[in-house]
Amino acid sequence: MCQTDVDSNRRFSLVAKYIIGIDLGTTNSALARCDAAAAEQKAQIEVRSIPQLVNPNELAERTLLPSFLYIPGEFDFPKGSLALPWEPEPKLVIGELARKRGAESPNRLVASAKSWLSYAAVNRTAPILPWQAPEEVPKLSPVEASSKFLQYLRTVWDSGEAGEQGQFALAEQDVLLTVPASFDEEARELTRRAAEQAGYDHVTLLEEPQAAFYAWLESQGDAWRHRIRVGNLVLVCDIGGGTTDFSLIMVSEESGELTLKRVAVGDHILLGGDNMDLALARFLQQRLEASGNRIDMWQLQGLWHQCRMAKEKLSHCWERGRNSSVAPLRRNWRATTSIRSW
Repeated sequence: MCQTDVDSNRRFSLVAKYIIGIDLGTTNSALARCDAAAAEQKAQIEVRSIPQLVNPNELAERTLLPSFLYIPGEFDFPKGSLALPWEPEPKLVIGELARKRGAESPNRLVASAKSWLSYAAVNRTAPILPWQAPEEVPKLSPVEASSKFLQYLRTVWDSGEAGEQGQFALAEQDVLLTVPASFDEEARELTRRAAEQAGYDHVTLLEEPQAAFYAWLESQGDAWRHRIRVGNLVLVCDIGGGTTDFSLIMVSEESGELTLKRVAVGDHILLGGDNMDLALARFLQQRLEASGNRIDMWQLQGLWHQCRMAKEKLSHCWERGRNSSVAPLRRNWRATTSIRSW
């Protein structure tokens, strides 16, 4: 049994076949499902592949959808090269191709929309993104941008899972949508609004550290009951792309069963992988300007995204070669020297 705080405004579907989990991340988003009717011990969580453009005219399936939205100019892409199976002429690019092209033209890229949802110093329902973009670039609000990502995931689901009569459409399923534990009520309400605009009818907000803890419990089977004891306090640290979350979960006992309850949440900390990438970009900016090169705001944005891509390349090299004692060193050395050459 697991007793935790959940979204008090949740709405459940009476006809749902699936429970759908969506991690709407600052940097990447993911989609998973399990059978709503399956017994808890037999429920299998399946991560759904997400088709997306990775290059013009090239569609591929990935388990992650990069949370990047690119607003194309008139001559950015050849006509027809952005076609999707469900939309022949999309006006926006979402996912891997958006991330790639945005590194080259950051003034047309919407990134970190989720972090903007929690930034109270701006009007989060006003069209302000891309931030400080030229007047000719169409703008979206943080809520609208978040809704676009959710709408994309809904379309992906419906195109492959809805059934001949739409009986399994996402709008009819129960959806768990993650948010940082430190999101205040206004940021949570804006997240709900984004989901509603994307056509989600039955949404429960789930705090991300709790979701991470549930995933750990699921991976342990019944063994978790022997690894934690009554009176234990479990600190969950969730360091993501844009935020760092801390949640404290207390282990107690009720009717002879272990129960888990979230008892404390850390302050909202806008610190994550994005900040590491920006710190690298600032370092490179200093090096370049010391050599006599002037770096403007948009060039700094481009450096920021290039640093993120280099970091991810290093990470992928390590993952592919970690079982070899030689390959990781060679691959990482090559990637590192390319960074130094900047």
